[in-house]
Amino acid sequence: MKKDFTLEGHESGAQEAGETTTEATTTTINQTRLSKPANTVVAFPENTTNTRNADFGPFYGQGFDDITVACQCTLEKLVAESSKTNGKSLSLTTIVGYWNVGFRHFAPFLSLLHAASGERLTMTDLNSETIRRFIQHLRNEPIEYGSQKGLFTKTKALLVACHRFGFWPEVDMKTVWPANPFPNSNKRRKSQKALSKNEKRFLIKALRIEMERIVAHSEPLNSYDLTVCALSIALSTGMNPAPILELTTDCVQPHPLKSNLRLLVSFKRRGNATHVVALRKSEEVSEMASIHLYAADAIDLIVTRNASIRAQLGDQGRLLVYEPVRGEYAGKPCRLTASHLHYIIKLLVDQHQLQTDDGKPLILNVTRLRQTLLNRVWEMSGQDPLITARTGRHTMETGNAHYWEAPPEAETNMRFLGEARVQELLCKPDIIASDRTPVASCKDVRRGHRAPKNGALCQDYLGCFRCKSFVVTGDDLYRLFSFYWATLRNHDTFGGKRWAKYLKQVIRLIDEEIAPRFDATLVADQREKAKNQPHPFWRDLSMARMAI
Repeated sequence: MKKDFTLEGHESGAQEAGETTTEATTTTINQTRLSKPANTVVAFPENTTNTRNADFGPFYGQGFDDITVACQCTLEKLVAESSKTNGKSLSLTTIVGYWNVGFRHFAPFLSLLHAASGERLTMTDLNSETIRRFIQHLRNEPIEYGSQKGLFTKTKALLVACHRFGFWPEVDMKTVWPANPFPNSNKRRKSQKALSKNEKRFLIKALRIEMERIVAHSEPLNSYDLTVCALSIALSTGMNPAPILELTTDCVQPHPLKSNLRLLVSFKRRGNATHVVALRKSEEVSEMASIHLYAADAIDLIVTRNASIRAQLGDQGRLLVYEPVRGEYAGKPCRLTASHLHYIIKLLVDQHQLQTDDGKPLILNVTRLRQTLLNRVWEMSGQDPLITARTGRHTMETGNAHYWEAPPEAETNMRFLGEARVQELLCKPDIIASDRTPVASCKDVRRGHRAPKNGALCQDYLGCFRCKSFVVTGDDLYRLFSFYWATLRNHDTFGGKRWAKYLKQVIRLIDEEIAPRFDATLVADQREKAKNQPHPFWRDLSMARMAI
């Protein structure tokens, strides 16, 4: 009998699953018919979430027992794998997500399918048409687009694992999943904005007050104290939340070369890589609170003060552990979790009345601190995406899409640098432009301010406008305006966002700061010549693209 899975509220012209399913290639894995286990609860070991078990009991008897038992057994196997490999196969936090974000949201959809067909569902019924209907079901839900994608991604990951363990052998993995069902989700997602200078300044002040209090006492650190330390670590290192929560007591190691530095070793599961960050070490404990929020000192403090709690936990290598004084887990050693960290951060914001620049309560999390650090590195590096990507340990494409952006003061800084460069040139007639560049001139293209200083010629043409070695003379105006016109002509082909990011301020500097310092007739002549007969180097922006 054919099962009619047409759901009320879905696309009116939907065909039956049996008519639209692509012919699947059966795998060679033999599925053993599973029955409801005596124990319907999957226990999760300690992890960065508050979830300690997954209770499948309420989902049995709802018309899709075959799918429920397959998912339960898969979850059990994933937990066993993670424990055996110490989280290297898949982190417990990720597995918990398969339950909380995956199955628990997939099950209501299965209930609808069961009600629509009147028959019990099996893993065989999970075909391409069913998956398509699940996607449509998510799109009909009153939740954000990014959340819809998240629910689908976690459910898909769980079902893929079901297939790997032999609980879904009939499916053809090449055809069951649609290509990119939630397009442009990254563009539609609101990215975390970096803290402004004032917001960061008041946060640091609050953290220093709290660190002074912590250092002045000797008792074990509670969850509030640990959160203060975690924020100090995040602000110093730019680490993501999960690696911070999973830090171990031996994560800080001696630097092989410098006695005042330490190495912070952490593991980022998503990238499956070990990361090493150099940290500064204070000479005195009091300096940590009064002068700098040194991450290495904060970690040392936690290791020492919470040793007794850690000894009770069983996992004595876990760094961020505490003993609650009230609630369900009062008197029992616990790990600091992501949800509790989020809760304590809100308390910290309220306690110190941290606000945005427009007077609203500050929305603070570890990810924003990471963004703040990377933005600072981006600005200090002269907006160099490669340096910033290396600091954040991601690709330039990822950084451009999600992490850094020009801070509000960037335009002011750019203007100041332009004014300073022109003023310096006017006040120092003895400067000799020893080297010509495609843009203008340079005091030393091999050993100048932004030069590589390894004997190679500087190729950072756009960096000229932020370089202390930049020189503009009357003889340079032809090349300068050739670049100017090439920039204007190629706005669309260069890319509007990239053009605004890299070239908009350069155009303004030439028009408002450089050109007015020269004879108007000379400027007009060279501007017109460059427009009609541009320098060969600047007939297009191909070289500028290479520079970026």
